[in-house]
Amino acid sequence: MNRRAALQFAILAFAAIGLAACPPVTTKTPVGTTVTAANDPGLPGVWRGRIGTYKNSSFFTFLPAKDGTTTAIVVMATTSDDEGGWGAFSLDTVALGSRHYFNVRETIDQGNPATGSMADNSFPVLYHFTGHDELTLSMIDEDAAKAAIKAGKIAGTVGSGQFGDVVLTAPPGELDRYMASAASNPLFAKPLIVLHRVK
Repeated sequence: MNRRAALQFAILAFAAIGLAACPPVTTKTPVGTTVTAANDPGLPGVWRGRIGTYKNSSFFTFLPAKDGTTTAIVVMATTSDDEGGWGAFSLDTVALGSRHYFNVRETIDQGNPATGSMADNSFPVLYHFTGHDELTLSMIDEDAAKAAIKAGKIAGTVGSGQFGDVVLTAPPGELDRYMASAASNPLFAKPLIVLHRVK
């Protein structure tokens, strides 16, 4: 696996692009615009986890800023088989009832300013803590989003072709009501990665 492919795999928890470079499901407006975004005091620190069956650990460092945003640095550990890699992301953290979301945007890719859909658009990640030291991240499943749009459960568009981009287009209030309700559960039914706090 080359360095770029390894990095894409490592940041799958935020980018959902995998090795096929498919863009994540995005939204016209960020999740949580009807509430006030604020740093989550449970996030700061270094977290470690493995994505799927990949052998390398990925490290996530969450750094809160005074403006209410959080920077996440994601690093794929170097091994004898590949060079590893890293990227940086800007997060807004919001709570809709008992549900907590990141709105994520890539800012740095391998030390260079990020470009492309991950830099131009934000995409939501549902997260929850299990105790103090375990954190589960879930992204919107593309097939589930397509099904919800087709069934009229949430407004959105699906690009042409098998890998057409999926964009949620519901207005802010409607989007937040949907993301706060059990109706959105199928979108996040497949947890992407479980992280453990590094002590």
